[in-house]
Amino acid sequence: MKKIALVTGGTRGIGRCIAEKFAGAGYRVFVTFASDETAAATLMARYSTLIALQVDGRATDQIHALRDQICAEGIPSVLVNNAGITGDAIFLNGSVDVFHEVMATNFVSTLNYCDTFAPLMANARFGNIVNISSVAATKIKLGNTAYGCAKAAIERLTLGLALELARFDVNVNGVSPGFVDTEMFKLFAKGVEREILKSIPARKIMQPDEVANMVFLLASRQFSTTGTIVKVGNGENIG
Repeated sequence: MKKIALVTGGTRGIGRCIAEKFAGAGYRVFVTFASDETAAATLMARYSTLIALQVDGRATDQIHALRDQICAEGIPSVLVNNAGITGDAIFLNGSVDVFHEVMATNFVSTLNYCDTFAPLMANARFGNIVNISSVAATKIKLGNTAYGCAKAAIERLTLGLALELARFDVNVNGVSPGFVDTEMFKLFAKGVEREILKSIPARKIMQPDEVANMVFLLASRQFSTTGTIVKVGNGENIG
């Protein structure tokens, strides 16, 4: 049986490393991306078993079209919800529209993908969903309210779905990284890198492939659990 994985936001950063991990393990990998066609083309050129498709996770019709394309090859056994944006801003100085955009891009898209693919996995009596959260879900930082709320909602969704889907042998887990060396982190940390590094107990930044390793461990059932939020980092998640 063909092993199929879907990774959202899978052409850059953590998502790319996750997609590469599954492709290297022999999976047929579908990845979604928002706008970076160059990154998508580069990734597809590197892996013959990988296809990158431009999909807006907020649009259910686009996700349903993706589902139909994937299901022409088989039912995916792995869904990794990674796509997201930060939208950092002081709440009183910003627009509530940005808050809505962050919630829609991070949480609503995760909800939409789960709503589309969880029933297929339940019917197949097997599946693995891993939702990417963040230390921001529990650690409060100035200007990080929208992103933190979205990630907290993702963690609560993860736990609720895990409870409901366990009897169908569908594992639902989350991975909550601290600071990870990605383009998103570089944008967030611009000008304050030294201060951020000093705030991390181990004084170092995680690499994207380290997060990908944990996701693969869960989704391939090398470590079988459900309803677990795995906190990974260099001490940022303590407390």
